[in-house]
Amino acid sequence: MNVVIKKIKFTTINKTYSELVRDWRGRHCFATQYANPDGKRIFLTYYFVKNGYTISKVFKRSGEFLYYYCDVMEMHQTGRLRYVMVDLLLDLIVYPDGRYHLIDVDEFADSVEKGHLKKRQQVHALRTLDRMLRLTTEKKLIPSFIQEAKMYPLIGKMKR
Repeated sequence: MNVVIKKIKFTTINKTYSELVRDWRGRHCFATQYANPDGKRIFLTYYFVKNGYTISKVFKRSGEFLYYYCDVMEMHQTGRLRYVMVDLLLDLIVYPDGRYHLIDVDEFADSVEKGHLKKRQQVHALRTLDRMLRLTTEKKLIPSFIQEAKMYPLIGKMKR
């Protein structure tokens, strides 16, 4: 089955695409897999719709696990297997050894300054990031089913 996702990122993206669902855990948690535009990395992305974030397990094309890439998002379902996802720009990389790195804070600040993000989105982003950081510190952000997930075999060229 496919899911239709409209992704909005104020700095670069506003597009709609259809992707094959790779792991269905209900309408509020599912995964898709796609190649990063650089073609070197594969993202197995779990969408946690109610939690307001995604967790991508990132692999080399060979299938070797690299790290987790977590996006703060504003998400809602608009129809059967249809979602709108607004990237709120704050991202967290979690490494296999538990270290983490917060990125794109500058993009978030620029978007706030330019008025791209509404106050409720700013508050949601900061509260969600706070919750993600606490869970990371407690080693509870990445569920076991993601830790155990493997990259799906690559078929042809994977693009978004």
